[in-house]
Amino acid sequence: MNLLPNSGKFWLKFLIFSLIAVIATAAGLYASVYNFFTPKRIETLTQSALQSTQRTIRFSPEIQRSWFPRPTLTLKNVVISYPNSTQAAIHIKETNIGIGWSSLWNDTPIIEKWVLKGADVSIERTENGKWSLQDLWQQPRNTATLNRLVVENSTLRLKLDNTPYTIEDFSLNLRSEDSDGRRFKINGNIRNPQFPLEWNGNGLLKINAANWSIPELRFEAQSRRDQDTVKINITSALDWQTQNHTLQVNNINLRAESVQRNLHLTAQAPLLIFKDNHLNLNTVSGAFTAGSPDGQWDGSFKLDKTNLRPSVITLDSFELNGRYKNQLRQTSFTVSGPMLWQKKTGLQSDNVRITTLQDTVNRLPQPRFISLLDGNFSLTDFGNWQGSFKGTFDRQPVALSLKYQTQAEQKPTLEAGVALQKLNLTPYLEDFQAGSDDPYPKFLNRTNTPDIIASIKVNNIQTPGFQLDNVETRLTANNEHITLSNFKAGLYGGRTEGGISIANTNPLSYHLQQNAESVQIQPLLQDLFGFHSFSGNGNAVIDLTTKGNNREQLLKNLNGMLTLNISEGAWHGIDMDNILKNGIISKDNTNQTPPPKTPFHHFVLNSEIDKGISRHVNTELFSDSLHVVSSGYTDLSTQELSEDLLIRNALNPQNKPIPLKIRGTVQNPSITIDYNRLTDGLNSPQEKQKALENTLREQWQWINPNRK
Repeated sequence: MNLLPNSGKFWLKFLIFSLIAVIATAAGLYASVYNFFTPKRIETLTQSALQSTQRTIRFSPEIQRSWFPRPTLTLKNVVISYPNSTQAAIHIKETNIGIGWSSLWNDTPIIEKWVLKGADVSIERTENGKWSLQDLWQQPRNTATLNRLVVENSTLRLKLDNTPYTIEDFSLNLRSEDSDGRRFKINGNIRNPQFPLEWNGNGLLKINAANWSIPELRFEAQSRRDQDTVKINITSALDWQTQNHTLQVNNINLRAESVQRNLHLTAQAPLLIFKDNHLNLNTVSGAFTAGSPDGQWDGSFKLDKTNLRPSVITLDSFELNGRYKNQLRQTSFTVSGPMLWQKKTGLQSDNVRITTLQDTVNRLPQPRFISLLDGNFSLTDFGNWQGSFKGTFDRQPVALSLKYQTQAEQKPTLEAGVALQKLNLTPYLEDFQAGSDDPYPKFLNRTNTPDIIASIKVNNIQTPGFQLDNVETRLTANNEHITLSNFKAGLYGGRTEGGISIANTNPLSYHLQQNAESVQIQPLLQDLFGFHSFSGNGNAVIDLTTKGNNREQLLKNLNGMLTLNISEGAWHGIDMDNILKNGIISKDNTNQTPPPKTPFHHFVLNSEIDKGISRHVNTELFSDSLHVVSSGYTDLSTQELSEDLLIRNALNPQNKPIPLKIRGTVQNPSITIDYNRLTDGLNSPQEKQKALENTLREQWQWINPNRK
């Protein structure tokens, strides 16, 4: 038997009654929603939410209500003012408040979903350490329950220590609570022209009557600057204790990466506590690596007991260890000490220790820049700082002072004072001696390098060929030149004064001006020009310019003048007395024992140097038996010389002088009698031979006046 009604009339009546029931239900629900969200009730609820804040709230009279999928109230242009003001502290373009159906019939409303769209919120930290919106979130909690909160396309305007920060495209999605807590997502952008930042985070939020916590927090940020991408990742756990207003952050782990600089940085902090406007950070440690095709950086750092207050930051100790390594050398350094920052005076550290060391790579060790310095450091701002240190540099006592200053529209300057016991320049000259294509210090060519002005005092400077004593000078260095002015030093047993400058041209240009007194001439000539033909003590006036990247280029391009005034010395490589005694001239004197030389009491040279060739006229040498006058030139690059000498009897000036020619190299000159000058005016070979015999016989008598 079919019990189901099969009459068409029945189904028609059923559909009609069902439709009426649905319409009636919808009408009833809509009426309930409208009755719940009456303008008066909305006004009462919004004003009660701001009680005791001296703030006002207003919104557009256009109020929208909907009941599907849940009862929802829509308000537009909601404005919450500053206390005792009509100026907007919070402006919300549109907010949708969706409540549970049960909220229509009981006294415990449930907000299923609250959506804020286009909010613009200003938050400022006041001088007493409080936040400008603190009165809102410290309002007594009402009985309403919030399940989901969504913030879309909003703007946060933060002001910290009079510095504004704007977060745009801010979004927040706080989900309903489950057994673990509330999951949330958050993101925003900081549109800074120099350092734009996109960031997002997610985590788990737990809230109870005593506190709230985020046991899982993940934060990511990304920025682009100068074609470089920087990424930051942070994980931690937060706990807020409501009763004592304490924020505790546990197990902070940070990782940062820079694509262009190949930078990788990690840092860890076990515990951070923020209470009563004070931040305490017990320990922070980390490590970093970075690099480029030119070299690699790596290092580590550690901060102990950091305390931050509104106007004071203290750090019991910090330590930074770093190393830079390239194909030729590796440089390591450490900086450690306590630190104090005060808002009025800036950064200060009264017990800083600095160590440095640079050594070679894949070859025999040659350490340099070995320093151990202790002192103090202060920084007013990043454009003005100074420091004073004492210790050792390359294992020698040193005192160092530094002062960095910046002025508007001017290049920064770094003033320094250096007092050093001893300095060995040999390890530092290696780069130049290797013939580098660009020996000018690279750091001086960087745009952020300041102009350097330094007063230098060094008791002893050693180089591969000579040493300087009691050096005093003023150093100026920038991207255009390096100058040592007012240069004074003990040199080769005497004293020298003058200046040295290097111009940053291609190749480098040099200018040497020195006035040396009572110096040993032989090592001076050896170090300047590579030959040691003359010895003795005397004075030298030097004014030379040149350019080049190695010694050969420097000698070829040498220009200027050289004046020598020597006493009690010798002309090495030539034995004038032996020439006169024997009447012969040796063409190979390299193996003579002892080496040939011509002693003298006085020697005077005035030389003009052009393109590496030293030319002189009427150079004079005086000894007990000789008076020599010479004219000629020496090629300083090839060490070849050409001299025309006239040797006179110092005891019998009326005797006929002997003309000599010197040709060849400085090391092995060829000496011959200048027959053309000796026999000038004579015609026959017999006359010329007779003149030569008589002249040599006279010279023999110079040396042996008692022999008959």
